[in-house]
Amino acid sequence: MDSYNNSAEIINVSYKDISFETNIANLIKFVILLIFQLLSICCSLFLFFHLITKPKLHRSLRNHTIITLVIISFFQTISDLPLTLEYLRIGQASSSVFCLLWNFFALSNYAVGVWVMTWASLERHFLIFHAGLMNTTRRKIFFHYIPLFISLFIPWMYYIVMIFFYPCTNTFYLSALFCGWCCYAYNDALVMFNWLMYGVLPVCLITILNLWLIIRVVLQKRHVQQQINWRQHRRMTVQLLSVSCLYIFFDEPAVIIGIIRLGVPTFAVDIQILYLYYIVYFLPLLVPFVCLANFRELWNKNRVQVNPLMPLTRTHTVRRTGIVKPTTCVAQTSKV
Repeated sequence: MDSYNNSAEIINVSYKDISFETNIANLIKFVILLIFQLLSICCSLFLFFHLITKPKLHRSLRNHTIITLVIISFFQTISDLPLTLEYLRIGQASSSVFCLLWNFFALSNYAVGVWVMTWASLERHFLIFHAGLMNTTRRKIFFHYIPLFISLFIPWMYYIVMIFFYPCTNTFYLSALFCGWCCYAYNDALVMFNWLMYGVLPVCLITILNLWLIIRVVLQKRHVQQQINWRQHRRMTVQLLSVSCLYIFFDEPAVIIGIIRLGVPTFAVDIQILYLYYIVYFLPLLVPFVCLANFRELWNKNRVQVNPLMPLTRTHTVRRTGIVKPTTCVAQTSKV
């Protein structure tokens, strides 16, 4: 979530000098984020209800990573975002425990989400072009569940160690955004590793893998159009691209700023503190809406289709597909 800073002095200066933060600006951010938070929670709960009550949705392998992203986004919306809203409401953090939890939820949730999205981008290549890799239970465990498990728990475990057990003494600035970060951020090597591992690398991989997926789909469709179900694969591709575009759009600015800071350490510090750290919250807030739009099974229910070329009759029979099919009326002729 954070861009790379190449010295502890820059971290101190950038987070101590918050004179450009105003109460009106904080109030506007608070109201906007609160509105989107409530809408996002409602959308997530709607999705969870249908995912639980419709086994076909949560049993499909291609939906597992997307469902996981919805869960991560929902957890970030109810764990990290409320702490940020409280900071915006009162203008400072309430305690050191507040600061520790704020740092942990902000960094770990972001890292988990971006790496699950990275795995989803790679796995979609397997599901479309190498479906045989997951045709047995053992292969599903090895190529599907284990990588997803690693993407989920490794970042959380890493930040548990860094934030709660790293051998240093935290000095928090309660009036600063994220309380000025935890003390491990004064170690330039660790900050560089975090930036590369949970910023540059996953964002670049998401971009490359999705571009590669588009190219492969277009090329393969031209050569083996009759051998593959392209309608289904198109849905799988669009489902992934719609979510990955959110990650690319909201994450790449911070990565670009971090790269520029390698040469200009103070580049866009005020812009990042004032805007970018808050704009990134729209990523988990919008993920449920994008995923809901991609679950066509929820939108096709009870849809009735009528062929306008068919003559209307008194009675119609409705099949399970939802297509209304007219019945034919046979006129009885009397014998003369």
